[in-house]
Amino acid sequence: MPLKVNIKRLIGLILSVVLVITAIWVANTIHSKQKCKKVNVVIEGEGNHRLLKPYEISSVVVGAPSESPEGKPFNRINFKKIEQKVLKNPLVKSCQVHRDLSGDMTISVQEHTPIARVINAKTSNHLQNDNYVAEDGTFIGVSPHYTARVLLLSGGYLDNKTSLQDSKSKSIIDLVKFIRADDFWRAQIAQIIIEKDGGITLLPEIGSHLIEFGLAIDLEVKFKKIKILYQEILPVKGWETYKKISVKYRNQIVCE
Repeated sequence: MPLKVNIKRLIGLILSVVLVITAIWVANTIHSKQKCKKVNVVIEGEGNHRLLKPYEISSVVVGAPSESPEGKPFNRINFKKIEQKVLKNPLVKSCQVHRDLSGDMTISVQEHTPIARVINAKTSNHLQNDNYVAEDGTFIGVSPHYTARVLLLSGGYLDNKTSLQDSKSKSIIDLVKFIRADDFWRAQIAQIIIEKDGGITLLPEIGSHLIEFGLAIDLEVKFKKIKILYQEILPVKGWETYKKISVKYRNQIVCE
């Protein structure tokens, strides 16, 4: 008797497994043959403004009408290829394509965050190009839709540069990030001029003076000295008193 019960249980278990496998196979078959009903584009980035518009992403994906994913079975849509197409836009940091059970396909895009803007940099063909700079030093072009309020970078050091990802430029990126991370300096410094030798001059928002910074080293020490001047001396003597403030040399600040 126990043997018969065990056999029945075994048969029942096998049938249950077969039914589950069959159900999964049927669901996968239906799922794979399902057609794309609609393409959605979601763009995420820092703040409320976007460098990209959804139609720019859609136009890249769709291209010619025959290339549109809409109406095609999902098993004929190459998600990886779509992601690679979208990533060719330099303003795009990452892209992921996914689908849902209703038949919608969503392209999720993460924009780069600009931390600075290169202006008036000369190229090998004597053109002057502007570029936003991403957090990793990548040049990402500019946006026709929105002008980000970021530090401006100029000077001979930037001529013929295609990025600031090299080891020599790391200190410049560190300087930009230092200023961005500090509310006081973010409000005070408008532009960084970088000479061919890497020497830095800061252009402030207030006053007609320049800040001769020297190389982008000892950031905390140099900015601490400038901050004392800004908070304790210039408000008393006047913001137009000096034309140049120098912290280029260690352990001193020179005002002229």
